[in-house]
Amino acid sequence: MRVLVSGLLQFDSGKTSLALSLIHEAVERGMDVGVVKPITAFSGWYQYSSVLKSMELGKLVGEDIYKLHETAKSEDPIELESPVVLMHMPPDPERVEWRSTFYTALNLKERIISVRITNPKGTNHFYVPENLNRLTGSLRDVATKLVNTLKPKPLDVEKVDELIPKLGELADECVGTISSKHDFTLIESYNNASAPTWKSLDVDVVLIVAPSKVAIFEGKSYRKAVELLLNPPWLIPSEDIVSILRPAKTVELKPTLNKNSAWAEGLLDEIYRLFRISSNAL
Repeated sequence: MRVLVSGLLQFDSGKTSLALSLIHEAVERGMDVGVVKPITAFSGWYQYSSVLKSMELGKLVGEDIYKLHETAKSEDPIELESPVVLMHMPPDPERVEWRSTFYTALNLKERIISVRITNPKGTNHFYVPENLNRLTGSLRDVATKLVNTLKPKPLDVEKVDELIPKLGELADECVGTISSKHDFTLIESYNNASAPTWKSLDVDVVLIVAPSKVAIFEGKSYRKAVELLLNPPWLIPSEDIVSILRPAKTVELKPTLNKNSAWAEGLLDEIYRLFRISSNAL
């Protein structure tokens, strides 16, 4: 079975927490679990641990996929599970005269420092020298150390604009590869995108997560709703789908300090019952 998890909110919907709970429960039941987070963007300032982990592994990785990978006890290469990763860093505030409006108005292409793109045939790393030079001295030292570890190819900042619309297509081959290998595959979207890639819509179940509640959708119906909106799924916020497609069911989540398997306990069984999926399919 394939499950897509997306968020209702742009930030802090609880996608990864729910995904980890589902994966933990699936593993406890003895299922062969695969995980995919096709597109990841993380901040090298706010998620410095991911920078350190990337240097340790010799490949750019985000925090979320590492958690998913470990919880699933996965033997798949982590770079295939997370085929497209972008790391960005905030520029030196003095370069914009300490004006918060200018600081926050910088678009993604002006903040990306490093990019990894993986397909089943191999991996390529890139970095954007112009953006690296926008950083404070301390962040530039960190970014330079990362660049020296990954040995990426330079990428012109204007080429980043050409690259970003292609990310979904670039990630899809790995989505198909991972999904075909496992009895149970969990695909995590990013932010509030209805889906990160087209192949991510080839699922049995879609879960839209918001704080304290999950909306459950049948996969084929969800895909049809996305296709009605005539845009790539990564450009369609999940709330647009919820506005035209009624969920098969909603389930409440309790507040907890420890989002382990008990946090989403019973959700897999609810999916069994809702869509009459046999235990053999899982």
